[in-house]
Amino acid sequence: MANIQGRVVLWIIVNTQGMPEQIKIKKSLDPGLDQSAVESVSHWRFAPATKDGQPVAAMINVEVNFRLY
Repeated sequence: MANIQGRVVLWIIVNTQGMPEQIKIKKSLDPGLDQSAVESVSHWRFAPATKDGQPVAAMINVEVNFRLY
């Protein structure tokens, strides 16, 4: 097992229901850890952005940190 730590940065569209869509890797760390980050974030739920009181889709960056303890 490789002793890798660091962060993966993901580009995500959060839809009007707060669900992540179109997850793309913006900063890679390791192919296996990149995939773990994508899989994990795909299950997250967000509060959608709003405009004039109505939910709208928005692009965000998410950092997923991997640390060895």
